[in-house]
Order: sequence, then C-alpha cells, then structure tokens
Amino acid sequence: MDGMKKHAAYGLSALGVSLLMACTPALNWREVRFDAGDVLALMPCKPDIATRQISLQEGSSVAAANLQLQGCEAADLQFTFGQITLPSGVLPETAMVGWLQASLAPMAVLDKDLQLRPWTLPGALSSPSARYVQVKTTTHWAQLGWFFRGNRLYQVAVYGPVKTKSFDDTAEVYFSGIKLP
Repeated sequence: MDGMKKHAAYGLSALGVSLLMACTPALNWREVRFDAGDVLALMPCKPDIATRQISLQEGSSVAAANLQLQGCEAADLQFTFGQITLPSGVLPETAMVGWLQASLAPMAVLDKDLQLRPWTLPGALSSPSARYVQVKTTTHWAQLGWFFRGNRLYQVAVYGPVKTKSFDDTAEVYFSGIKLP
C-alpha cells in the first residue's frame, strides 16, 4: 500500500506541475518607454531596441529624422512601439500619412482588407487626430495606431498570422496599455 501511495503522490505531483506549466502565461506584460518620451506602453515581452535615421519628405524638401523602435515577439505575435521626433518644417499630418503608407506597403494590403477605426487616446494631440487601422488578409492580421504627443509621432502595432485565436483580445490589451501621463 505504501508503494501505491508513493506512486499516487508522484502522479499527482507530476499532474500538478503539468497544470502549473500549462497555466504559465505566454505573455509577460511589462511597462516600457523611450528615454526621451513621456508615453508609456505595456508590452507582452522584453523588447529589442533599435534606432535609425529615416527621411521624411515634405513637398520637395527632405528632412532627416531619428526613428526609435522597440519590438518583441510572443505567442506567435509581433509587437512594435515606435517614436519619431518631427524635424522642423515637416507637417505632422504628412509624417503620419507617410508612416501609415510605409507600414502598409510591405503587407500588400487591398482596400477590402483595411478597416479604419476611430481611436480616442486621452492625452494625445487632437490635431491631427489619432489613427487606428485594422488589417485582415487571408494570411495575416495587423492592428496599427499612430498618435502625436508634443512634437513626437508614435506608432504602436501588433502583427500575427490568421490562425492566432486570441489576436483581437491580445491587441486590445496592448492598445489599452498605452498611457500618456
């Protein structure tokens, strides 16, 4: 009997460990921000950080801008949080539309795949207003948002394959975690 009790105890212990591991979240949410920014985002994984120079065009003139980007991958989804400080002479609306077009171009998005939704983000500038885009194609989903705070343009985005069942819920948590104190 004692041997059977030991086997039962080991079996229950193994079952308990298995259940605990199954309940371990794939998304480990944490607060992130840029060194020179006051926007706080909630990301589900530790992001990699990159900086690069980009060109912003305003009419016939081109201005160099510094793009800072944080990104990570968790639960088959990619999350990004980007920031550009607008150089003088570049209109905010032009920069936002340019970034939106540059983000959608690699996805070869058709009009039928694209849904623009209103996005109210307390603390963001009202002009130009924040923009939110949802993309659903036969192979992937994406939700992207752009907003201004001071002289900075921000983008948040989540990308994933169509098979991801919790995409909308995870994107909702990600977007609702943006704070503009």
